[in-house]
Amino acid sequence: MVTTILSLIGALFTLAGKIFDWLNAQQLINVGKTAQQVQDLKGQVDAAHEALQARLDIERDSIDKPDSVSVDDGFKRPD
Repeated sequence: MVTTILSLIGALFTLAGKIFDWLNAQQLINVGKTAQQVQDLKGQVDAAHEALQARLDIERDSIDKPDSVSVDDGFKRPD
């Protein structure tokens, strides 16, 4: 009787250990996914910042040197 109870308790602890291992693995997977999403978002923010900086540089250059910008480059918006 006692050995049966001890074996059941042992089996329950083994099962609990496997469940905790599985939960830990799931948490690590979620952490990895989150880290990848953060890295992707950082890349997008960096690209947007670079594009904005290029736009500001071109705008500043066109204001400083208005003659350097072609008046009709074929890409003007229709009025």
